[in-house]
Amino acid sequence: MYLFYTTKIEGNWAILEEGEARHCSQVLRKKPGEEIHFVDGAGGKYSATLVEVGKKTCRLSIEDKQMDLGDTSASLHLAVAPTKNIDRFEWFLEKATEIGIDRITPLLCQRSERKSLRNDRLERVMVAAMKQSLKARLPTLAPLMPFDTFLATQKEGQRLIAHCVDDDKKLLKDTYSIGKDVCILIGPEGDFSEEEIQGALRTGFVPVSLGNARLRTETAAIVACHSIALLNQ
Repeated sequence: MYLFYTTKIEGNWAILEEGEARHCSQVLRKKPGEEIHFVDGAGGKYSATLVEVGKKTCRLSIEDKQMDLGDTSASLHLAVAPTKNIDRFEWFLEKATEIGIDRITPLLCQRSERKSLRNDRLERVMVAAMKQSLKARLPTLAPLMPFDTFLATQKEGQRLIAHCVDDDKKLLKDTYSIGKDVCILIGPEGDFSEEEIQGALRTGFVPVSLGNARLRTETAAIVACHSIALLNQ
């Protein structure tokens, strides 16, 4: 089953725009009267009939819908320093969306090598991953945020930081409280600075280990994402 994506929904009608409409009309060559399926990124999955098909817009009549798909008992928020190679960060976003995550905040750290992002491009990667994995919920992607600013905003749920400094750290699976909202910090390729680590600890973040191997930033983020998803199953 191929899934389309749109947020242009009003009553029993919906509109596919831009790339979604082009794919529907020109790639898949769908015709009026055919059934298609789409998601709204907020947990809604719909069956609809094509009423009008065009290169720029397609009009749909909604026949059936399922709401609140993909709701979880606990929210997962990963705050991750983007990698210098943007392809690696896009890979992380793709896989995290497939596994299941609620929010991603890119972090600007002292040792960050990437200091700007195109969120529109990154969101397209996430939309494609959502559709490919047949999910109905699109994670929230926040703007790039300075590390200290981010710390000041995080007050709720369990707060964890995965850093590489040798310390008395428990494994993530032994630290996380199953069923609880959690925010996990993942640093840049050069890791968090000592100043950043101490700042996180002062604001209530607890250090955790992701295992004995030394992991790339994007790999560490996926390990953390999958671990929380698995623990909450």
